[in-house]
Amino acid sequence: MRCKAIFLSGCALLATLGGVTPALAQDTGTQAQSGATTNEGDIIVTARRRDETAQETPVALTVLNDALLDRYGVRGVSQIQSMTPGLYTGESSGAMGGTISLRGIGSGDSMAFIDQAVSSNIDGVPISSAQILRAAQMDLKQIEVLRGPQALFFGKNSPGGIISLTTADPGKDTEALLRAGYEFTAREKYVEAMYSTPISDTVGLRLTGRYSDMDGYFKLVSAQVPGAVPMDIERFPDQKELFLRGTLAWTPSDRVSFRLKATVTETDMIGGSSQYSDIVACPYGTPQRPGETSFNCRNDRTLLISQIPASTMAISPLFENPNGARYNNQTLISGQLDWDVTDTLKLTSVTGYYNVKERLTSNGGYGPYSNNAFAVRFKNEQISQELRLASDFEGPVNFLLGGFYEDRKLFTSTIIVQPFGAVLSPALPATPVPANTRLPIESTNQKQESYSGFGQLIFDPTDQIQVTAGARYTHEVKNLLDYSVALGTAAGYGAPVNVAADPRYGSRRLAYNDFSPEATITWKPSTDVMVFASYKEGFKSGGFDAGYTGGAIVANPARGQTFQPEHVKGGEIGLKSRFADRQVTFNLTGYWYDYSGFQVSVFDTISRAFRLQNAGTARVRGIEAELRYSPASVPGLSFHATGAFNDAKFRRFDTADCYQGQTVALGCNRVQNTATGVFTAQDLSGKRLRKAPEFAATFGGYYETPVSTGLMLGLSVDGSYSGGYEYGTNYQPLAYQNAYAKLDATLRLFSEDKRWEFAVIGRNLTNKLNLINGIDRTGTGSGKGTALPSCTAAFQTGCAAASDIIGTPTMPRTIALQATFRY
Repeated sequence: MRCKAIFLSGCALLATLGGVTPALAQDTGTQAQSGATTNEGDIIVTARRRDETAQETPVALTVLNDALLDRYGVRGVSQIQSMTPGLYTGESSGAMGGTISLRGIGSGDSMAFIDQAVSSNIDGVPISSAQILRAAQMDLKQIEVLRGPQALFFGKNSPGGIISLTTADPGKDTEALLRAGYEFTAREKYVEAMYSTPISDTVGLRLTGRYSDMDGYFKLVSAQVPGAVPMDIERFPDQKELFLRGTLAWTPSDRVSFRLKATVTETDMIGGSSQYSDIVACPYGTPQRPGETSFNCRNDRTLLISQIPASTMAISPLFENPNGARYNNQTLISGQLDWDVTDTLKLTSVTGYYNVKERLTSNGGYGPYSNNAFAVRFKNEQISQELRLASDFEGPVNFLLGGFYEDRKLFTSTIIVQPFGAVLSPALPATPVPANTRLPIESTNQKQESYSGFGQLIFDPTDQIQVTAGARYTHEVKNLLDYSVALGTAAGYGAPVNVAADPRYGSRRLAYNDFSPEATITWKPSTDVMVFASYKEGFKSGGFDAGYTGGAIVANPARGQTFQPEHVKGGEIGLKSRFADRQVTFNLTGYWYDYSGFQVSVFDTISRAFRLQNAGTARVRGIEAELRYSPASVPGLSFHATGAFNDAKFRRFDTADCYQGQTVALGCNRVQNTATGVFTAQDLSGKRLRKAPEFAATFGGYYETPVSTGLMLGLSVDGSYSGGYEYGTNYQPLAYQNAYAKLDATLRLFSEDKRWEFAVIGRNLTNKLNLINGIDRTGTGSGKGTALPSCTAAFQTGCAAASDIIGTPTMPRTIALQATFRY
């Protein structure tokens, strides 16, 4: 507590001096901000918390600058996966917000309290929650995707990588933008505005806003069956979104600069978040639930679904809309101070506040009869503070020292009701369950604090060689304040019971300590060639996953809800080069990382929820290449290509959950229940990690040319390719995504002074709906780990039936018309 007080006192002292902003650990001779370019056109990045060009940074990274983001209308992390090989993002049905995976490394699919292995960083504020995927972003200056462990520079450790977003700042001149567009697939109408102006010689203001209204890109079909109420919306997500950001920049002197940013997003969606997924495969050609036909077993953006019945809606005020709904509000405030204490020492403070509140209601049953209606409340509130002191001595030795603190409070509450009772597969044992069966209401409160100190020593013995060594020490504490369960009865719900207070539950306080070192050596044999090698370690803490248990936690409090930390160690060797008078850029990176305690998520069809499990060990190794060509003889023309070979496998994971219908003969032959004789686990050792294709690539080009006096034409074509990969949580045979390719293109007509522009923006023109997540469908299939023979057709008895598969596809083909006016 004393260290915390001293640390926060230092932050308060900085605040009195004027605010907070990112530091430059070492000047590179160009006083450019992140996202800007040097006179030679090099993009400036801050991957090592100093301004340096992307080609001078010994880190494997993909840089998406403002021109590219604006060209394709990128509004957040979820829209950049086709631009970054090995990156996969997707929605989730619960309060987690979604999933992010890079090089096959990711976190649970719908775990409310788990930190992401690939986390986000917005204007210097680390955000571990994937809820940030549900908040639109605009007026972005740059996105940097840093691959591999990033323990040293980014607050909380991220063993899979970092996605760093930098938003635009006020400039020296007055600017204004007005943009309107229409996207045909989702029937989305949107308008954007920006105004930036200097208020005085030292103060600048920038305001941005966006409003969108879409009908949705999924088609909803309601079957006319007894007892089912048709949806009164025809498409999903029926969504309205508001985005506002204000930026105030103040430079009171040549030694102090201040920047304050406040962003608010509000998303109101009609339709349940489960509807981002659909039945995508059926093992016997037809769904295993009444009232459904084979057409429902396709990944085609057409969902067969009904409203939540009025009798279910009346059970609890947590159910807010019979069609399902999600109301999401997010606030992000960041303050940054950059203070040149002396000519050679720079002190930086970055303060962040992030708040999420979400209410959702969803029909999670799919088909005309819902056996799974649920509602969730989720809150996340965090305050973070980072201090950095960096030197810029003329000699060969420099340093960076810093400290980080985060205080985070989390809450989630879940209610599940079976509206139609036992609407089960004939392959399952008949269990009479009345309509509107109330499963327990489970809620969890958690508080966690993270403290870390970090430092780096920089040694330049010659102009060609640089050696850096650093480390971060982390102490993280997680306290489970309560775990309340209210059991459901035919008459209602009983009084909540705090299961965490039961002596059998175990510790309600978890503490983790970690030391993650990092070392890099770079060699520049010439101005445009750099070779580097690095060793890195990383860490992600364990904790309480707060996964829904369906009341099982009451019967057995000793089962707990904890998972262990994840550790990674390994290294990279890379080449960054330019030649042919800098017309050609060629970069190459090889990497090898070993993970222990690898955190994976599995879906429990009994409790209807995800839970987290630690695999034994995993290994990720591969080669990534990048090529860019801008011929000087053809101004305005550029080409690019990237390729990634990735070998990501479990080295040891012999206690992985089985999928529904997996028999002993099919490999469900581990961890036997001695009471029933049934096995519950399979051995996935040697299997590839989920969402980890062996090869992925991007390629494309851009050409900009005058077509008449004062009139310009711009054309871009960008493709992406992904090899096949597993997307199912339990490695179901049908949950495999085959290789696919996507194509994006834009056509822009604009004035030479860029005062106006008309654009056609096409994304995923091949309309490939690749699947990101996959789970067994509840109420289908039969038990696992038995000696029964496998079923060969639907609705058989006396055999083990595989489940239908619920999958989450990515965005379909989208084509937007857009008009932009600038001042």
